[in-house]
Amino acid sequence: MALAPNLTEIAFAVGAGDRLIAVSDFSDFPPEARKLPRVGGLDASAEAIVALHPDLVLASRDGNPRGAVQALEAAGVPVLAVSGESLDAVLAGIRQIGERLGKGDEARRLAEELSRRRQEVRRRVAGRPRPAALLLVWPDPPQAAGAGTFLSDVLEEAGARNLAAGRGGWPVLSAEFLATAPVDVLVLPDSPDARPVFEKSRASGALSRGAAVTARVLRVPDDELSRPGPRVFDALEALARGLHPEAWEKAP
Repeated sequence: MALAPNLTEIAFAVGAGDRLIAVSDFSDFPPEARKLPRVGGLDASAEAIVALHPDLVLASRDGNPRGAVQALEAAGVPVLAVSGESLDAVLAGIRQIGERLGKGDEARRLAEELSRRRQEVRRRVAGRPRPAALLLVWPDPPQAAGAGTFLSDVLEEAGARNLAAGRGGWPVLSAEFLATAPVDVLVLPDSPDARPVFEKSRASGALSRGAAVTARVLRVPDDELSRPGPRVFDALEALARGLHPEAWEKAP
């Protein structure tokens, strides 16, 4: 059982999707995951989970409430809690989940391939000018990826300078900060739900003032960008190509 969409994706990516008996709400990738029973969101009911008698529950150390995880453990349900706070942690989580689900070799191969792609991005953007950027996860109030988050890793490794790196976690940015910050690039999550909300903010809200008005906007698919799983490396590559298209114009 997986209690977060990124954990569902990892289970399927290592070849253990057939082991899942239920998943969290919003677990919609791969398409096969949509057919599985739902147990709620990040704060899923421990009682409902225990009633399904899972052999193992995959939990997010960063997203699932600690109290819910402790309730499962107190009920005798084995829990594997993994972190997605950095790209290194995502790779470690893939290996951990693979080992626990009997897919250790597959998980190691996946992690090695993702690491290879990550190193290729680093190689291509190395030494290039780094535009000042903000990666926003929500526009009203504006919330950014700060230091110690996997999305700060994505932004920095794709070849940008994170203007929110001086703040930890997911800071809410003040109107004064946005009005004065020298933003060259805004990175925004893109989905049918997210796009109109961000566009409204850019037209008349917090993103309609200061350098944010003239900043270049790069949109990355929301479900790739927001989930610390295998597809976040797709987001890394897409963002690096958007920031530094010239790095991909020549032969490797």
